[in-house]
Amino acid sequence: MKGQIWISAVLYIAIGIIIISLLLTAAVPMINKMKDRNTVANTKDVLFDIDDTIKTVAKEGPGSQRELTPLSIKAGELLIDKDNERIAWRLNTNAIVSEPDTLIQEGVLTLLTQSTPIVDHYIINLNLSYASLIDLTLVSAYHNPFSGTYSLSVRHTGNFTAGPTTDMPVIELNIR
Repeated sequence: MKGQIWISAVLYIAIGIIIISLLLTAAVPMINKMKDRNTVANTKDVLFDIDDTIKTVAKEGPGSQRELTPLSIKAGELLIDKDNERIAWRLNTNAIVSEPDTLIQEGVLTLLTQSTPIVDHYIINLNLSYASLIDLTLVSAYHNPFSGTYSLSVRHTGNFTAGPTTDMPVIELNIR
């Protein structure tokens, strides 16, 4: 009789562990996808803040400066491409945020979810482009692309670069 109780207890514990394992196996990928979607939404807000700050400094003229602290890139990588006058963010994920391989314009922000040869794996790209509008320069002791928490200073240098139609203000992005 005592052996039967122990066998029942072991079986109940084993069944409980199996059920919990099955639930976790199903829940963890869903939680990661939700986390990545939330990261994309938060990063959009950060990029809109950066864009607003850059445009405000450019409009106010030489000497204008603004600080964005903290600039937090929790996942993915932020790239400041001073050669092409753009700011880009990239994240490898299993979450589908938008229709794959379709460019979506959200105001000044461009969203592209790229499909990859790996099933259920995508690359999400968010871009802000300042081509023909603003000449971006980068000053940083850290290497581009950025990931983590930084302080961003945006400053109008007072210099202008010849653009296709008008002179473009030179805006310095200082990441420290």
